[in-house]
Order: sequence, then structure tokens, then C-alpha cells
Amino acid sequence: MKQYRDNYCQISYDPNSNQVYLKWLLPPDEQALLCSYEKGLDMAISNQAASWVTDSSIGFQVDISMQHALAQLAASRLQQTSLKRFARVTPIDVFQEIVTHKICNHINDLSTKRIEFEVFHDPKDAQTWGTLASHLCVN
Repeated sequence: MKQYRDNYCQISYDPNSNQVYLKWLLPPDEQALLCSYEKGLDMAISNQAASWVTDSSIGFQVDISMQHALAQLAASRLQQTSLKRFARVTPIDVFQEIVTHKICNHINDLSTKRIEFEVFHDPKDAQTWGTLASHLCVN
């Protein structure tokens, strides 16, 4: 398993599930958010990951500027990835779900490559759903 860790997050790649897993440890500012996603995208690209889970269960708000910057970053690099699915784990909070859908829809609007996305409240459910992407690639 490959890993990256800093003060804000831990990112790992599991070859068995072909999945990148980013777990937030502290709420990031915009620079930390983008840096972490850059590291995760590099990991996804180099390992040809089929799915990505972001565990934001610590609960934090992604302001409008961060939403736009993240969508731009993801859309600009999505074509280089093998990602099929993206799952975000959040606390039970309708606002978190709305923001997730807004960002993912913006990414899909900006990119020629589309990615499935879903919001979960349990990390295991998110990982299981994401792992199904690897099976979809085989079939």
C-alpha cells in the first residue's frame, strides 16, 4: 500500500481494491485542499486507480472559492486518470451532500470525461461502492 501523510490528511492507495483513499485529519485551507488533491491525483494516475474515496467525516465547509478551485483542478487532470467512481464520506448533513453534488457536477461539466459520484456517511459503504468500479472495468 502506498501512502502520503501531512498535517491535514492521509492518502493511501490500495492495489487490492484499486482505490485511492483520502482521509481528512484537519479542516484544510484552500492551499492544503488543492495540494492534497494534487498528491491524490498523482497517486491515482500512477497506479491507474479505478475509484477514489474522500473521507470528510470530520465535517468542514468548502467555501465557494475552494469549490471552484477544486473543480478546476480535478477537471484539468481527470482525463489523465482511470477513475470511474468518486465517493465522499460526510457527516449526516444535507449541506455537505449539496456541496458534494455541486462540485462533482461542476467537474463533469468542465471535463470531457465523466465520473460517477455518490455521498456516503459510512466509510466502509463508500469503499465497497468504489471497489465495484474495478469490477466494472473488467466486465
